[in-house]
Amino acid sequence: MPSDSPSTLLQSGNALVAQAQAVATQDFAAARALWRKAGALFQRAHEADPAHHAAAFRLGQAWVAEAHALQKEGSEDATAMWRQAALQCEVAFALDPHHAVTAMHIASCYAWAQDAEAKLAWAQIAQHLQEEHAANMAADEAAR
Repeated sequence: MPSDSPSTLLQSGNALVAQAQAVATQDFAAARALWRKAGALFQRAHEADPAHHAAAFRLGQAWVAEAHALQKEGSEDATAMWRQAALQCEVAFALDPHHAVTAMHIASCYAWAQDAEAKLAWAQIAQHLQEEHAANMAADEAAR
């Protein structure tokens, strides 16, 4: 069914995230409910096309939002959710291993999960990818 295409699911999820961000400072519970609904849509998008980087990445970001919420509540489950978010972002990175932003998200998740070694490794990967991108952009500019 066309309405269940990964693209449509991602658009719907992104719209819910925007709504959640708009109300988060006034009504965190409502924002969290919207983030969860968005996460469910991102999950469906990822299941519909497991090779779609954006779907895998947005699902990871949804888990990051949940980890933040758990952290804010002081929940003991926060660390496990940070690790789950990191692992999902690693799935996304495997689909696009040149995406520095994904590597930075993974590093951040591991930092919150208090895994300094993994955080450092992913931060180094992200830095390398950013430097590589900058060098490629400079080479492209010089070739013009």
